[in-house]
Amino acid sequence: MVQLFVDEGSLTEVKAVQRSIVDTYQDDFAKYAKQKDLILLQQVFRYVPRGLSKKVKYSNMAREEPSLKVKNVIELLANARICHQVFHSHCTGIPLYADINPSAYKLLFLDVGMANHICGNDWLFLESIDERNLVNEGGLAEQFIGQHLLHPHQAPQLCYWLREGKSSNAEVDYVISQGNLIVPIEVKAGKSGALKSLQQFVFRKRVKLAVRFDLNPPSAQNVKNVIRTNEGSREVEYTLVSLPLYMVEELTRILDDLRKKE
Repeated sequence: MVQLFVDEGSLTEVKAVQRSIVDTYQDDFAKYAKQKDLILLQQVFRYVPRGLSKKVKYSNMAREEPSLKVKNVIELLANARICHQVFHSHCTGIPLYADINPSAYKLLFLDVGMANHICGNDWLFLESIDERNLVNEGGLAEQFIGQHLLHPHQAPQLCYWLREGKSSNAEVDYVISQGNLIVPIEVKAGKSGALKSLQQFVFRKRVKLAVRFDLNPPSAQNVKNVIRTNEGSREVEYTLVSLPLYMVEELTRILDDLRKKE
């Protein structure tokens, strides 16, 4: 699609290719599912782009279908690499994937452009929006970062961290490991946003480095802050590496450079 736009300079042509890809996938579902399951397969396929960044709840995808049936459809799509399961890891050590909860996960889709297409967004609309118009901009930003972190040279087994409590929840968008580092990653669609969950992770897992992707210029700063915990107020101190969204492919190199300086 990118090459088509480079060659033709036409967003209309790109949209036609996106439509063709979606139609092809849905036509192919008939080869892998019985007729009675075909509608559910198509339903889940179209739900994933709308549910980006959200913990999967089977009832949200197909309220009248058994959870096991929906789960099997998700696994079928994941095996076909149409979507990817990002599991919650307790992150008590390396490897992160040895510490996952297989029943708690969120989903990434094929590609952020295809996700936008299925949600009904085209480039002319996206070009003209402001923060009040796009209700899923956070999910799309998380999809963009996640699909790059899944690159085989970075984090083929991508995790996130979730703490669910009676009074408050905490969630870190992604957690990766590189060498001996466990690195929490927050994704922001704009230029601002609180880092409460990230700092809870830093405190509880005793890490010294965290990453934030947003729309600000790149920076690295030492952060000292006081956070509220169940045990009372506690101080956290860590290095925060902030990168613009488009620099996600540089993350591996940047982390290696920081490791060399230790």
